[in-house]
Amino acid sequence: MSVLFCRDCGVDISGEPLFRRISFALEQGEKAALVGPNGAGKTTLLRAFLGDVRLENGEVQVLGSYGYLPQTPVVEDEGNVFECMLRERADLMQMQAQLRELEEKMALTPSEKVMEQYAALTEVFEGQGGYALEALVRRILAGLGLEAEMSSLVTSLSGGQKTRLALGKLLLRSPELLILDEPTNHLDIGALEWLEGYLRDYPGALLIVSHDRYFLDRTVTRVFCLENGGLKGYSGNYSEYELLKILENKTIGREAERLAHKIAKLEEYIRRNKAGVNSKQARGRESQLQKLKPIQVTKPDHGLSMTLQSGGRSGDRVLLLENLSITFGARTLFQNVQLNLRRGDRVALLGKNGIGKTSLLKAILNQVSFAGTIRLGANVKVAYYSQEHENLRDSGTIIDEIRNVSRLKDLEIRSLLARYGFRNDDVFKRISVLSGGEKSRLALCKLFLEQGNLLLLDEPTNHLDAETRGVFEEALLDYDGTVLVVSHDRYFLDKIVNKIAELTTQGLLLYEGDYTGFKEYKQQEEAIVTPVERSAKPGCQDRQETRNLAREKKRLKQLELEIEELESALRVLESELASADSNYELTMQLHEESETIKKRRDSVLEEWIDVSE
Repeated sequence: MSVLFCRDCGVDISGEPLFRRISFALEQGEKAALVGPNGAGKTTLLRAFLGDVRLENGEVQVLGSYGYLPQTPVVEDEGNVFECMLRERADLMQMQAQLRELEEKMALTPSEKVMEQYAALTEVFEGQGGYALEALVRRILAGLGLEAEMSSLVTSLSGGQKTRLALGKLLLRSPELLILDEPTNHLDIGALEWLEGYLRDYPGALLIVSHDRYFLDRTVTRVFCLENGGLKGYSGNYSEYELLKILENKTIGREAERLAHKIAKLEEYIRRNKAGVNSKQARGRESQLQKLKPIQVTKPDHGLSMTLQSGGRSGDRVLLLENLSITFGARTLFQNVQLNLRRGDRVALLGKNGIGKTSLLKAILNQVSFAGTIRLGANVKVAYYSQEHENLRDSGTIIDEIRNVSRLKDLEIRSLLARYGFRNDDVFKRISVLSGGEKSRLALCKLFLEQGNLLLLDEPTNHLDAETRGVFEEALLDYDGTVLVVSHDRYFLDKIVNKIAELTTQGLLLYEGDYTGFKEYKQQEEAIVTPVERSAKPGCQDRQETRNLAREKKRLKQLELEIEELESALRVLESELASADSNYELTMQLHEESETIKKRRDSVLEEWIDVSE
């Protein structure tokens, strides 16, 4: 049975069709992803399902209860976080109050009728999870990284914490259909992994918009792709969708070439013979030609071309933080932060959600109060990218936004905006109707105009699709200034940064290297045995350590040989995949073999890392 049904739906934006004739159904318990390039209309389609956007044509039916998490949810509840969560199940709280009243009646004047009411209500309360409600609230808040904030006022939460609270309230309500728009944007890695597990076991249906491939691979079994005004469904997770899309594009491309060649031959025959002795045959070929329609091949390349210019060389010392601390009311976010940024550093600022990473960036901008010293170096110009996009006005158009921050002429502005994916009439779109990805690209365009030689980036890859993210990463790699970035995108961090700064309540831990190296370092730290656990017999310990070392060296050689064999097998499979062309069955078989070998290789690599440590 369908929980969401959509037939022939169409939506216009500013008088122009965004999409037309969208039809699909989501079944009970089905878990699906909605993907597509930025600006394709994914968020608009979700809102159309819920009646927040007017349909130009078609109909939508939502059969059953639903919950919707927008990209920027509004949470205005009073009281603390735990109370806010409990209020989400007001039905159970009311039932609990009724049970208390019945208990008081039984204590004063026991009667068979009251006892029957109490027994019946108790059964319903227990069946709906009433007795496990508080435990479930704690489990969800802990999983989403809000365990320490259970007693905190909702009004004191950061934007990211409020988003996680909104997600927690939806999970607690447990509707038959969950619609989530970019749910991973404000989650750290621990919370992300917890949410993946929770959604895998979720009994209801899911419809998720996300650019996080790993998250989608672990949560969905179907993918809907929205692009060029149309929607198409694919079975499988995101990786399987990508493979099917590649095969589909290859097949369509070849069929388009074959048809175009046939049309060209018919046109040439008609041109040569229309007035000659073969005119009858030419008219017949003309009838054939009228029945043929060229196949339009989708070109995924949006022609993005981002650049980031430093606008001048800074001194060697770019930023100095000494004994920095930030306090809000009675709560100290962090203290004793020391950091010395040199020109060319690319530093990732990591830490648990709510620890104060965004606040630290804003302290550098002198936008929040702090204690300690913040000193910028000579000729340092700061440019800031905010994850909340608060520097974009709600009113006005895209071109107006650039006019207000530059002296460029309109032709130059349009040329610049085209490099960031805004072409033709796109530049006249109102900012209030832009998708999250479009706002991010506009914010990146403004960042280019600032030409700072110190970039402060707060979750810059949020809302960006895969292509835009790749173009942005290449622009950062070519950037010759200094970067301090907050991000939970592991791939992005491995590609961009050369230092990791972990923020804790007591200061910063600075690590030289990328994110993967930092994680290995942290794992080594956790594995170090305490002196109490060491043997009290140094002689025996030395002999045992020698034997252990010999065994480890032998095992390392075995593992290295196996890794080489697996890598060689992968190269052979990749070569076979490249030549498989449109043989779908062979491609799927080779893909499955490749995934099996990759899993084995990753397992061996993990063991090799453990042994080498």
